[in-house]
Amino acid sequence: MSDSPPPAAWSLRKRLTKGLVLTALLPMVLFATSLLLGEWQRSRHELLLRLDANATLSASVIDDFLEGQLAGVRLLADQMGDDPALQGEELARLLHIYPSMLRIQQVNARGDVVAVRDARDREVPLLPGVAADEEWFVAARSQYRAFVSGVTRRPAYGNEAVVGVSAPLLHDGRFAGALQADVPVQAFVRLNAESLARRKLELLLLDRGNNVVHAGKALRWKALDAAGARGQEIRRIATQAGRATRVVSMGGLLREGGVAYVEAVVMRNGWTLALVTPHSQLLAPLLPRLLLLAALSAVSLMGVAWALWLQRRLLEKSIGYLLGSLHGYALGGRMVPARTDAIPVELRPLADGIGELGTRMNAAFDEVQAVLEAREHEIAERTASLREAVSELDRLSRTDAMTGCLNYRGFAEAGERLFREARASGTPLSVLALDIDHFKRYNDLYGHAEGDGALRRFAGAVRSALLHADDVLARPGGEEFTVFLPATDHAQALQVGGRVCQRVRDADIAHMGSPKGRLTASIGVATLQPGDTDPEDMLRRADAALYRVKAAGRDGAGA
Repeated sequence: MSDSPPPAAWSLRKRLTKGLVLTALLPMVLFATSLLLGEWQRSRHELLLRLDANATLSASVIDDFLEGQLAGVRLLADQMGDDPALQGEELARLLHIYPSMLRIQQVNARGDVVAVRDARDREVPLLPGVAADEEWFVAARSQYRAFVSGVTRRPAYGNEAVVGVSAPLLHDGRFAGALQADVPVQAFVRLNAESLARRKLELLLLDRGNNVVHAGKALRWKALDAAGARGQEIRRIATQAGRATRVVSMGGLLREGGVAYVEAVVMRNGWTLALVTPHSQLLAPLLPRLLLLAALSAVSLMGVAWALWLQRRLLEKSIGYLLGSLHGYALGGRMVPARTDAIPVELRPLADGIGELGTRMNAAFDEVQAVLEAREHEIAERTASLREAVSELDRLSRTDAMTGCLNYRGFAEAGERLFREARASGTPLSVLALDIDHFKRYNDLYGHAEGDGALRRFAGAVRSALLHADDVLARPGGEEFTVFLPATDHAQALQVGGRVCQRVRDADIAHMGSPKGRLTASIGVATLQPGDTDPEDMLRRADAALYRVKAAGRDGAGA
């Protein structure tokens, strides 16, 4: 006989309780941890992508705006250099063409202000020598180059934070002075900054001197502040456009304190644009999921307790029946002593059968699960590919491949949409019907390849005259173009039409078959009337106005 002590007695109920609690809680804890970690990583990845895309786009938008303002000043400077008699009225006309400019001044070669025009018709003094030591004047005098200055405030002219754009005046190759225009900072950052703030992103714009051009409300700075050491650190991590960017964590940026993610890019004019968002942006989306998982855990524990209570009652009532029933299906023979401690005596036969069945079913389930996962992955890949193809096809079906304008389909859909919006909101809607003068002669003289190039240059000239992002340029066909101008009344539309004609003339596309020796355009202008029932009513009036302009000699805009 063996002298080893008998195995300690154990309770089926206690083991069942422990097993149910472990099998319910442990997978849930692991699943919750994995889910929260995966959600945090996904949210962080999406946030970094948003920072990258918005930083690059915002820098490009601001660069393009300032370069557009600079181009206007440079063009006027070239004209005034060739004709020194041009002065005050030309300054006023530039302010009219570029409504974002606050004021423009002309200085002579000594830096004395000789002419000033203010967009608000305020009286401004002519100050002697005021520009002699300023960076933009030095760049114009010594290097003969156009310049975008840093942020400043000119107390003599007002309290606005402004940025200067300037160009030299050269007469017969000699420096004769300079033109300098002030552009309010809010003119080119307000809409962008508000849009970013709605997405919990704060805009920080630093000039070349590490001064704050603009800072979001949640940041510690305000306009014209020196950015200090933190600004220098942001400028060091900034990357050039088109290169791989990096996002870093940095403290000391937020007004309320805390650490934030920062991505910075170097703009074409040497400024630095940074987007800042607090770390709490990653934690906020996780809180609802954490509460949900806690609620699920509580419900699961209640379910386990309820199941244990039911199981105890069922075991007490049915254990005798189970023993009597299962003994009838037993295979017989002696039990292996080593297995006696593994299962309770009353459930041993049932456990053996269930164990064998479970092994087979698990193997079958694993095979089925593997096949299903492979099929689901394949379906997901095909669905994503199909969606991308459909999206690209839909875009191409609305775009004219040659000019990048909307084609006839896009033109018709845009017209219907803008017509409905104007009717619903009560805002004005105007349309320009454009036709290139003598374009058939152009094709006959230069060939269709040159004609296609002229169409693209014409479309570019028209776009440069449109100042609003929601203005719509379409090419329904041939040399006919149409521009929809939302929130634009008739007088404003006539101004836009005149500006388009001027931009087409400024493009200077040679056309020997035209009486004027270059490509010109005729434009008919029409505005939505209360009696219009669809966009065609407005388009017919625009076409009629176009024919009247052609009959009057072309190269103009009229109603």
